[in-house]
Amino acid sequence: MVVIMWMAIVLIIIYYFLFGVTLWRQNNKIGSVVVIMLALACIALHYISYQ
Repeated sequence: MVVIMWMAIVLIIIYYFLFGVTLWRQNNKIGSVVVIMLALACIALHYISYQ
């Protein structure tokens, strides 16, 4: 079950990062930074809530 949860989180993180890169390429720098910070927060919150 733990593996399935981490795989789901990894897929979400990859999606967020790719969306952030797309925003960066469209010259939306602030939006890109916010989306990437959201991805990092998603990692942190999952790690904190799992312990």
